[in-house]
Amino acid sequence: MRLPGLLWVVLLTAPGSANAQELKDSVFSLFVNSSIGFSHANDPHINRWLKKYGYPGEPHTPASINFELAAIPVSRQLMMSLKVSAITSGNNLVSFNILGGLYKSIFRKRGWLLLAGLGAGYHNDIIELNGNMPQEYRDLSILYNRQLSLRRTGLFLEPALRAFWYPLHLHSLQVGLFSSIGYDLDFNSRWRLGYFDNNSGRYNHFKKLRKPDDQQKVSERGIAFNAGLSVRLDLQ
Repeated sequence: MRLPGLLWVVLLTAPGSANAQELKDSVFSLFVNSSIGFSHANDPHINRWLKKYGYPGEPHTPASINFELAAIPVSRQLMMSLKVSAITSGNNLVSFNILGGLYKSIFRKRGWLLLAGLGAGYHNDIIELNGNMPQEYRDLSILYNRQLSLRRTGLFLEPALRAFWYPLHLHSLQVGLFSSIGYDLDFNSRWRLGYFDNNSGRYNHFKKLRKPDDQQKVSERGIAFNAGLSVRLDLQ
């Protein structure tokens, strides 16, 4: 029995097409991103307290530096990422965030990538009290012979859109720009008074003081924007 010529062509070319598709889908993409970010913060209670005792308030649009590792597995549909951020614009505020995210590709073209998804993370904020303080705070500072600080931790969510553009291609290496815009939902704990002690020989353990407990718990939310450089490596 003879097969039609067209059918022979389909059968002969099908394995090649399948292999080409398999190679295309088997690419594992690794991303290294660095950026500057801006977000909107609003904690009116702590800002009033800081102003009352002569401290600069939390910046309403804090700037941060960010470093991120991300990957798109062989499906080429989902990006997984882990980002570490540190606030750079606070005078006596030390803050860092850790954010893990999962984003789905909604547009992909050579050199362009647009994704949408959700990130979830943890933040740790510390305000050093190196100036004027309430009398009860001063008494505790003398009692423990330590500089006191206010510390707040919490979880946050960030739904976001992310765009990548790679104008420079060097074989499997691509260099370009990226930006993201999202909405931060911070679920803060209460600011707690305490100090750092030398547990295990290092002043890295924050010891909370139960009283005074005069600070309020305020959750923050607002727009977050990031932009910076991205390096992408496609691996077979």
